[in-house]
Amino acid sequence: MIGGIDVYLKKLLIYGFGQHEDITVELSKGINVFYGLNEAGKTTIQQFILQILFGFPQKNHQQLRYEPKKGGKFGGQVHLSDREYGECIIERVKGKASGDVTVYLANGEKGHEELLAKILRGYNRHSFEAVFSFSVHQLQQMENLSEEELSGVLLASGTTGADQLGNVKQELEKKQQELFKKSGRVPLLNQNIIDLVQQDQKIKEERKKIDEYEPSMKRIEEIKNEIKTLDQQEQLLKQNIQKLNELRQVSPLLEEKQRLESVIASIEYTSFPNNGINRYEQLRELQLTNKASLNKVQQNYHFLIEQLREEFDSERLSSLKELVERDSEWREWQTQIRQFERDIQTVKQEMHSQFQLLGIIKSEQQQAVLQSEVSIQQEDQFQRLIQQMDEQQEQLRFQERISKRLEEEIHTLSHKLDELYESMPTEEDKERLKKWQKEKEEAAEAKVLLQHHGSKSERLVNVLSIFLAVISIILGIAQGKMILSIVGVVVAIAIYILFNRKSNASNQDKQLEQSIRKLDRVRKMAQEMEQLEQSIRLYHDRVVLVEQQLEDKEIEQKQVLKTLNKLTIFTEQSKEQLKLFLAKFQIRGDIQPKLVNELFRNVRQLQLSNNRLMMMIDQKEQLMRLTEQRLQQASIICNATCTVENLSSVVHSNYQQMLELQQSIENSLEKKKELQQQLEELILLNDTYEEEIFKLLQDANVKTIDEYYKAAEQYNEFEKTYFSLKQIEAQLQMFDKTVQTTELSIEDINYRINQYNEHEKQFQLQKNLLLKEQATLHAQAEHLLEDRQYGNHLQQFEQHKAAFNTNAREWVVSKLISTAIQETLHQLKEEKLPAVLQHAEQYFNVLTNNRYESLYLNTEGKFEVLSVEGIRYSVAELSQATKEQAYIALRFALAGSLKQSAPFPIIMDDPFVHFDRLRIIYMVQLIQRISSEHQILYFTCHDGMLEQWEKANIIQVANLNNERGLTSV
Repeated sequence: MIGGIDVYLKKLLIYGFGQHEDITVELSKGINVFYGLNEAGKTTIQQFILQILFGFPQKNHQQLRYEPKKGGKFGGQVHLSDREYGECIIERVKGKASGDVTVYLANGEKGHEELLAKILRGYNRHSFEAVFSFSVHQLQQMENLSEEELSGVLLASGTTGADQLGNVKQELEKKQQELFKKSGRVPLLNQNIIDLVQQDQKIKEERKKIDEYEPSMKRIEEIKNEIKTLDQQEQLLKQNIQKLNELRQVSPLLEEKQRLESVIASIEYTSFPNNGINRYEQLRELQLTNKASLNKVQQNYHFLIEQLREEFDSERLSSLKELVERDSEWREWQTQIRQFERDIQTVKQEMHSQFQLLGIIKSEQQQAVLQSEVSIQQEDQFQRLIQQMDEQQEQLRFQERISKRLEEEIHTLSHKLDELYESMPTEEDKERLKKWQKEKEEAAEAKVLLQHHGSKSERLVNVLSIFLAVISIILGIAQGKMILSIVGVVVAIAIYILFNRKSNASNQDKQLEQSIRKLDRVRKMAQEMEQLEQSIRLYHDRVVLVEQQLEDKEIEQKQVLKTLNKLTIFTEQSKEQLKLFLAKFQIRGDIQPKLVNELFRNVRQLQLSNNRLMMMIDQKEQLMRLTEQRLQQASIICNATCTVENLSSVVHSNYQQMLELQQSIENSLEKKKELQQQLEELILLNDTYEEEIFKLLQDANVKTIDEYYKAAEQYNEFEKTYFSLKQIEAQLQMFDKTVQTTELSIEDINYRINQYNEHEKQFQLQKNLLLKEQATLHAQAEHLLEDRQYGNHLQQFEQHKAAFNTNAREWVVSKLISTAIQETLHQLKEEKLPAVLQHAEQYFNVLTNNRYESLYLNTEGKFEVLSVEGIRYSVAELSQATKEQAYIALRFALAGSLKQSAPFPIIMDDPFVHFDRLRIIYMVQLIQRISSEHQILYFTCHDGMLEQWEKANIIQVANLNNERGLTSV
């Protein structure tokens, strides 16, 4: 079950941490429950685990450091098992701010913070507590949790690298601000833009100087226009030369076209059916073949008519056909009869076995059971009785466990009280304390005597006497010792009398000397006697507290025993009711409650089997009657004796004979129809051939076959001539239509071509002269532009432009990277958050016993739930316990989503205080299910929770200190 846990804590070794000192805590791989009353040290152990793993907080931090109150070594060890790193020991002791940590591996390797960071998968305390550690106070914040906060927990978990991506994104955005701001002057790009604008202004000023050379530039433009005009004229000339060359090529084609047109005009037949000769000859051949087939079909048709003269009994065939078609029904009847016989025998055997299992042998008892009532009301009454017994027995076992626990606690308290009695203060200590109280009173009198010795005025003595009396009364009331007040008043009166009487000076000196010695003795014994007094007072306080706890537990034990007696009586009454109920079903004696359900089902099954048996017997008899009727009917139709064994074969044999006879007649009729259809088709086909031949003659515009063949010869000659004419026309279409209508001779065309060539040479000569002049003017203009000032400005402009491009490229790259990081973070959230919500919804359904169908985030990013009735609730509308169930479901889903990368234990500090008994049961079941993947550390001060864990490791925190001394109460 728990073999899938990758990381779990095995042992805690506390050197000194808060109130704990020299303590060892053994942990199991699954569920560990830390139980103890308030201030027993549960939270101290929880903080010990976190601080050993993640470091001690700073001294000025809000979190406590839990340094040992009694001094000693600060820190301890956490022993854990990691599937990747093996057995590990993490030791952290007081040293630098967060403590000095050392990690020991099973292979002998030793490391510090770097190795610990690897074992903890890069998690810090904040990201660990965001997923794996929580308390009831955090559960109460569910209604304020949003999608952004949940996504933040996912991304801050340290498993996806989102922290590093966020830091890179912030650095890139800072770099973008350093490069460019919309309304800034300090960033580099803003400075580059200002420099480019200033340099461009200088270039424009230099260009104004070049305008002095405008005439040369104007002449260059005129030359360009003249050259363009010459190019246009030259192009027109070339077009004319090309047109004359085309005229020289098209003249022979025009002459051939005229000849072919004259030949076509002399032909009489210029139209003829397409492929006319072949079509006629094929039709003629088909017509002759069709006439031969027509004669043969007519002969066969007359011969078949003579054969169709026999009669056929169709009514008998119909009866046989009906029997054959119902043969499957007949076979099904026989199969059902055999099956009913087997089923009847099987049901009888089953009922016999069930009666033997119930111990009911006599037929009278069996009939009584079969006739007993097994209605839903009886079953409901029976279930209520069983449920009542189960509940009473469960309560009985629960009270027995409580009684056993109380007995152990009473024994522990009695033992503790005995130990206290053994450490009772001695009579000698008590007598010393009494003497000490008396000496203190005498010392107070001596002190007053010394203070009033040497007074020079009666008024001062009176004031001191009154002051001493008042102080004595106040001290006596504060310490609860009226004798101290009386002694103080008496001493004040004595001082007043002494100092107002004239006494012997020698006696006063002797009294002063005794008082000084007494005060010295009291001061020397003060510290020792105060410790003795405090020890006796602490002893009495502890005895009173333990006696009160023992008395409370004994009262609680009496109440539990009283409840146990009542439950025992109720259980016995329920057993008697069950026996009376079973007597209705002929069951005697005691029977285990868990077998009663099976007994009731057996009785109902017996009644159902008996009903099914009666029904099968009736159905079998009905089938036997139908079988007999079918045999009589078949014997009459087949003219033979039919039995169950031969009915199918006899009917099929007769039916096959009738079918063969019918098929023979039908074949002849079908053949007759075919011959009639062939005759009609052949006659129609012959007429069609005649029409097709007549149509061919008509299309050729002739009346006889001889004229038809003559027209075919003339049409072939026309087709060849027409084809040649089309080829000539296709060649002529390649030339312009104006070329085809020219009246120039070949000699005129050649003459004009020579003239156009001479004109082209003259155009080329003029263009060369213009180009030479244009080159000269360009050289002059370039000389004017060689001024260094203008070039320097251009160079500086290009430098500023290059700097601008470099910074702009860097800004664009930073912008693209930061945008990609933003999309990556968004994608991480979109990929992980739905899976977490899906698992959280499954856990929430388990915790609420499927009362709510779903837990989801609405469009505003807030959590809502959907009940099975289809009603939506915001988390704020739910009860506090249901809110906490939702938050726990989310926490468990988060931990489950990180199982592969961070399989850490889950730490819970009493988060179920608002849950009722049923909710706690569902929660415990879910935790037991999750404990297969995560170790569970559960801290609680409620003893009722201890009863919920069946296989958990229970750790009594208050008893951890017993190994070293008295339990802290």
